Amino acid sequence: MNDWTVTPLAASLGARIDGVRLAETDDAELGALQDLLNEHHVLVVSGQDELSVADHLRVGESFGDLYVHPFIDAIPEHPAILQVIKEPDDTETFGGELWHCDLSFTSPPAAVSILHACELPPIGGDTLFANTALAFDWLSPRLQAWVSELTATHVYPEREEGPSTAATHPVARIHPRSGRRALFVNPAFVTRIVELEREESDTLLSFLYAHQTQPEFQIRIRWEIGQVVLWDNRTTVHYAMNDYPGHRRRLQRVTALERRG
Repeated sequence: MNDWTVTPLAASLGARIDGVRLAETDDAELGALQDLLNEHHVLVVSGQDELSVADHLRVGESFGDLYVHPFIDAIPEHPAILQVIKEPDDTETFGGELWHCDLSFTSPPAAVSILHACELPPIGGDTLFANTALAFDWLSPRLQAWVSELTATHVYPEREEGPSTAATHPVARIHPRSGRRALFVNPAFVTRIVELEREESDTLLSFLYAHQTQPEFQIRIRWEIGQVVLWDNRTTVHYAMNDYPGHRRRLQRVTALERRG
């Protein structure tokens, strides 16, 4: 780790790490990655062309239990590695054009996602991230106290609610490693705030969605072939740009669930 170079990418979040080879990381280095992720929320590691399926899974397992998605195709080699693909004639991006964190409809929720770039358009396809812990910090103390008492229902769209498709989480969760509180709502999966009437819920959620994605909390990641981006779903939301019509984009994603206890 002494040969790693860590360069912050923005005041709000994000860091680029040079000198690390994810395919060769040992337990101590994986622990260092977790510490850096707690600090920066999003990590960018370029030049990881040699990252194998086994390596990708091993890195993911260091952050939590790997999630096997029940509704989305995985790569043939392993069910825990999702194919994040947009074909040239697709009109929507993978997951749609909504700010979200991954798998918030599960219990426990997603901890960390690790995305590896395999095929990219010649231009476009950037990913935006926003720091929801910083967004919570910027709320007034009275509003912080109120939202910390509320819970929200998260549901996988267009599926019957059940143990694998719906969960209830605090509107502002405490991160289990850092102890920091962050907003934990997103328009892709949240249906309502449990303790409020529908109109009240919709109004507060609209405010929180706009607040947590304002430019001061954002960073924009431009992809490169072989690049790996790791992010903490408990302190960020992200948005995939849909600005490359007629081109194919393929990435592979591993997501680790938060470990209990």
